[in-house]
Amino acid sequence: MTRARGGLRAAMLAFLGAACVACAHPWVVERAYGGDVVEGRYVAPEGYAAFLRGAIAQAEGRQVEALRGYRDAAERDPGSPEPWTRMAEVRCSMAGRHVDHLARAPEGRPGEVANGERALDRALALAPGYAPAWAVRAACAEARGDGRTAREAAARAAELDPRGDGANILLARSAEGVAASADARAVLVALTVTAADPVAAWNALALWAEAHGDVALWARALVELARRAPERRAAIARSAEELAGAGSLGEARAVAAAAVEASESPLPADLPLAARLALDEAVARRDGAALRRRATRARLPLDEAGGRALLGGERALAHDVTAAAAAADPGALGARLVLAVADGGDLLGAAASMQPGDTPASAAALIAFGVALLHVAPPAEARAALAAAPRLPVVAGDDRVVRAAVDLASRGVLPGDALPPDGALELSVIAGVPPAARRGAADPVAAADALDLRHRYLSLALTQPDSADLRAMAERLRSVSATDPVVAAAAAIVQLTAGLRVAPDAPRALLARNPADPLLAATALRLAEKAGDADVARRAREALGVFGTTRRTVE
Repeated sequence: MTRARGGLRAAMLAFLGAACVACAHPWVVERAYGGDVVEGRYVAPEGYAAFLRGAIAQAEGRQVEALRGYRDAAERDPGSPEPWTRMAEVRCSMAGRHVDHLARAPEGRPGEVANGERALDRALALAPGYAPAWAVRAACAEARGDGRTAREAAARAAELDPRGDGANILLARSAEGVAASADARAVLVALTVTAADPVAAWNALALWAEAHGDVALWARALVELARRAPERRAAIARSAEELAGAGSLGEARAVAAAAVEASESPLPADLPLAARLALDEAVARRDGAALRRRATRARLPLDEAGGRALLGGERALAHDVTAAAAAADPGALGARLVLAVADGGDLLGAAASMQPGDTPASAAALIAFGVALLHVAPPAEARAALAAAPRLPVVAGDDRVVRAAVDLASRGVLPGDALPPDGALELSVIAGVPPAARRGAADPVAAADALDLRHRYLSLALTQPDSADLRAMAERLRSVSATDPVVAAAAAIVQLTAGLRVAPDAPRALLARNPADPLLAATALRLAEKAGDADVARRAREALGVFGTTRRTVE
């Protein structure tokens, strides 16, 4: 609502100011609106009412009603360019070319672009020097990919109104070349401090940073947007999930935390990963209050929070967030399992305490319990205990849980069908079996739409190592190749599947990243066999033997 009120105020001030652009009427009056005094010619009250109806409808996303209100205003005040400018802005949105990066536009409607251009022509015919009309022309041209028109129109708008935020933002965003890009970054950062509409400035900075691969700046802008425009939190949470899928987990967790904290209402149900990323951010800071609060806001059980704390190495925190839940509900299986691990209790006894009426354990709680159980029980007993436990599914893309679940599956403790598509893809690489050949399992390569960017890259490395899509993904993921095991494994697999020469030290370097990671160990083994490095091949086989993996070589 804050953002909508700001938009209405700006709209009305623009309408009042536009009334004096082509002062054909001899009566000039002063009016106060929202604390501002605006001088303009006389407009009948019916004209203001019509324009206000249009502005309210536009702010609420009712585009057809907005057009109706603005058209009525134009008929009642034929000398004002602002209603026509607003009609053009709405037409641009109806064409599916919304200028707001975080507000997903609806499916475009044929003819709306032309209708919008005609409305701008009317506005500029009435007032050729009306800066807002030039700014809308620039924004719509940018949204439809017409960079030249966008730059020219934005330059004209900035010339007419050097203080106009919109024109300066557009000029910065449409800058070309390396030097211009650096200047654009500086301009957009400065605008977040000086702009009359800080939300628009932060949004523009987020758009620029995303387009230029500046992950740290993108995350910073998204965090600030969540604070200033909480109504955008769902779109911001989606961006957090995109960041996680591209391997930028620290930034993803910060953005997700900001989105969850922006409102007491839960995130939409189709954003399960963002809610969990927000919990991981609290775990990283050992903030039990934030962890409990976010679990409550996200409608996640406390054993999810406790399980994630265990997987993050925070046993005391896991105890703190689940102890009350376990005491209050004897049937809370996940809380009991988390407490048994956190307190160093009898894990086999906790496994034996499972009852048919128990509440299903969260995926995080069960996987964390399985990881701990392997240290005190043979794989067969651990497998039987996990198989008997009612559990909630693992969320695709949930790196903290999926990677631990893959480790358990590679040891034969967790069935492969308990893994989401990204985990199933990793398991197929570890086992050396083509995904489609795994009996009874869905083909994760065929289900590429369900994969995040890192795992789409891994999928293409297995199936299309020479594709343009793979090269584009490799470039986008280059900054995390040194830290993300999935990206590192995929890059190595490209060498194998594309028939490229393997550098002599590549297998050793890959295994040295983390010998306890079965995905890296399996990939290092394949590289070592290709390079003829018997020592690394032996050590990789030993690591895979610890995992209990039976590998079939498929070249």
